[in-house]
Amino acid sequence: MAIVTYGAKKIELGTFNPADGSTSDFAEIPVYKDTFTMTEAEPNKTQHYQQGRSNPRLERFNANPLDVTFQVMDTDPEVLVQFLGGAVSVVNTKSVWQAPKTKSEKTNALKITCEDGSVILVPKFNFYARPNLTITDANINLIDISGSVNDTGFVGVPDITWGPAGWDVEA
Repeated sequence: MAIVTYGAKKIELGTFNPADGSTSDFAEIPVYKDTFTMTEAEPNKTQHYQQGRSNPRLERFNANPLDVTFQVMDTDPEVLVQFLGGAVSVVNTKSVWQAPKTKSEKTNALKITCEDGSVILVPKFNFYARPNLTITDANINLIDISGSVNDTGFVGVPDITWGPAGWDVEA
């Protein structure tokens, strides 16, 4: 039976355990509509030529990582800390986000549940987040996320798994 995968019903971030490659504690994140992409760039190609010949004698291909981008539309201080780092403090009884002095990448597990029910699991997703503030009547403030699928470091833990509905449910 053919399977056609479309749309994202739910996108979640979880915890990646570097000791054994396991994932846990997934929570849905508010991704801005139609901003999620997962793409692999064309492979790098090295061509080797024989003297006097116009076509390569040998070509070597090196794959690129799967790149992931999306935008988060929730700018609650707790969400800002989750993606941008920093801290939440209370000023005049209101929670406010305070930016970190230095920014760095983050590593989480990523799970995408598609509208057809299929699930894509990336145990180790390394990413960087940055504010995207366009403060006008026609726009909303967003957090841009860009990262890539990383090697889990474990032979028995695939870097990405994609299957039909229910494969990821623990017995």
